[in-house]
Amino acid sequence: MELVNISTSVSKLGVAIPTVNLPAGITCRSNAPCKHDCYACKGNFRFANVQKSHINNLNTYLSNPDVYFGMIDLRLQAVPYKYFRYHSSGDIVDMGYLEHMAILAEKHTQTRFLCFTKKYELINKYLDSHKEFPENLIIVLSNWGEFHCDNPYNLPTAWVRLRKIETEIPENANKCSGFCGACVNTNASCWNLKKGECVAFNQH
Repeated sequence: MELVNISTSVSKLGVAIPTVNLPAGITCRSNAPCKHDCYACKGNFRFANVQKSHINNLNTYLSNPDVYFGMIDLRLQAVPYKYFRYHSSGDIVDMGYLEHMAILAEKHTQTRFLCFTKKYELINKYLDSHKEFPENLIIVLSNWGEFHCDNPYNLPTAWVRLRKIETEIPENANKCSGFCGACVNTNASCWNLKKGECVAFNQH
């Protein structure tokens, strides 16, 4: 198996948007409010080969972060994708992982990187000691029901319309189309979210 699996087979993203994934649950916050309804624990994500690739990605990072991000770097050198998605499954592992994400974005200015996360403490700690993220690294704090990320830096946010619970969604939220390929080049694209802006998803 390759050291790092970078997928272009996530149907929601389309083949033009690669993503690197990690195992759901293991890398997520321990009190993640979505853990019982996580889409990354259903469907194709449950296939043994998919789960194995996610675990392999995590093990590669934990054993050698430079190799993990070096493989992503090499992929982007070979194919200068316009868009890159972190974690259709999983979340930012630790501060070192986040710092590598920023370094990679600074190197590949032709690519816009997108990451949704519920690890807001990690994000805020990073920004406490750094002025900001690179302009092409879009970090979106992900809310879920009554779980709201602390957002003192006014980063973009994501909200979910839950099936069984009425949830408050900001009036200015962009509505997710359900397929990134349909809107990635529009002003409504998550890759174009700016401070104070937000997107709303239907629970999936």
